[in-house]
Amino acid sequence: MAKGKLKDVVPKLVALLESVEAEERGRAIQAAFLTLGEGAVQLPSGLGTGGGGGVGAGAPGGQMTAQAYFKAKQPKNKIEELAVAARYREQRENAEISSKADIQNVVIKARLNFDANNFRRDIDNAKKAKLFNIGGGNDAHMLSAYGQDYVDTLPNRDGLKALSSGKKKRGGAKKKGK
Repeated sequence: MAKGKLKDVVPKLVALLESVEAEERGRAIQAAFLTLGEGAVQLPSGLGTGGGGGVGAGAPGGQMTAQAYFKAKQPKNKIEELAVAARYREQRENAEISSKADIQNVVIKARLNFDANNFRRDIDNAKKAKLFNIGGGNDAHMLSAYGQDYVDTLPNRDGLKALSSGKKKRGGAKKKGK
């Protein structure tokens, strides 16, 4: 495939990004780099964090501490804790992928217990709940778009009911008429 010249590519990128909401542009750029195998790109502060995450107060430099973030999100179980930790890293460090050690570090900074012995079970359950993307190897965990929306909606439990996880609902067996 022929490589495009910068002067030809930039206007096309700008045209595509104009159709995306401002707070989503950073995510789009990050996703494009990850898709191309380039790894995460360092974006300017506030870009690519998505909206509604609540990172912005509580620590020097305007960044919310892990402890304050968890307190604001109020996760109710281990899979929610994993998702909250991963989302915190996305917003604070522009980290699209989190390892077990990365997640453990955030959970410990939030002054919560980290269950290292059951991490595999918990992350698998979080993937089944569609909070994380399936795959990525044993130590590369990426929140799904649903997972990001889920954490951004916390602690609003009623708002979570309105989210669509992309799960197909199964209908029960149809009863035959007599």
